[in-house]
Amino acid sequence: MTTPETPENPGAAPAPAPERRPHPFVSSALTVLSFALLLVAGLAVGVLSGFGMGWVSHFWDLGPVQQGAGVTAVVVFLVALYALCRLAGWGSRRMSGAVGFAIGYVAVMMVMIGYVTGGNIVFTTKLVNYVFLFGSMIALAVGVMRSMVLPPRGVPAVTG
Repeated sequence: MTTPETPENPGAAPAPAPERRPHPFVSSALTVLSFALLLVAGLAVGVLSGFGMGWVSHFWDLGPVQQGAGVTAVVVFLVALYALCRLAGWGSRRMSGAVGFAIGYVAVMMVMIGYVTGGNIVFTTKLVNYVFLFGSMIALAVGVMRSMVLPPRGVPAVTG
């Protein structure tokens, strides 16, 4: 005789629990909200990094030590930017998270490099600024492409 706590066939593995999926509306709403939140995060990172890079280029003319420190700061920032973009895609489990972050960042950069009669708004014509601008676009593009979520591969059958 079996009780409700014991299985009818004690040697058999328990049945897997049915997979619960969220309602399609909830899934879509969370995707849109995460995209919007990551867009705002990209805007914030763009503003902070753009003005920070303005200070790096401000000290560019002081000599080779400051130039070396500036290039090092840009490279460290580009690695962090790539990691943030990958993290946005991983955290949202969709490529749209990384795309939202990248769009917010690029929108701020487009405004900051806007041309006015006195020159650019924030960035001057120094080498470190060009490395920063082009490097950040490359880091974001690679981060978005690498955040693509592929379906998991099946486990290959072992034949012996």
